Amino acid sequence: MTQPRSTTQDPHSELGRGPEEITPLSQAHTRPSALAAYRALGYSKVPHSAPLLRGKPQLAAKALSNAPILANLLELSRDSQQRLYAVKSLLPPQFRDAVKPSTLDGDSWCLLVPNNSVMAKLKQMLPALAAHLRSKGFRVQTIRLKIEGK
Repeated sequence: MTQPRSTTQDPHSELGRGPEEITPLSQAHTRPSALAAYRALGYSKVPHSAPLLRGKPQLAAKALSNAPILANLLELSRDSQQRLYAVKSLLPPQFRDAVKPSTLDGDSWCLLVPNNSVMAKLKQMLPALAAHLRSKGFRVQTIRLKIEGK
């Protein structure tokens, strides 16, 4: 027959260790000991802090130029930037930093403007801008304006 347990018995003795063997968390869980415990459990690989794309990092422009479909988009973006650079000297000084290049679709080019007042002023200048681009060798028939963010 088993004897009933005493309520005054030390709870640590059931675990096989006495109270003197238990250490506070701050002492027991230092980084080296925690890593050693993980290695003992089979976790031997340290995770990378930054994931790498297919084994090696690349510049975005280089990655875009390697993909055929994205290379076409990159070329269109560069052409749109070159067009804006060609007409920037014709724009009023206060609008030069506000106007941004946008889509390029065949003979149609779109510019992004910040608000209606800039759009109204640039609408008056569109024929001159298109003529200037054609004189520089760009193929453009129409220039569209769009308010940025709408």
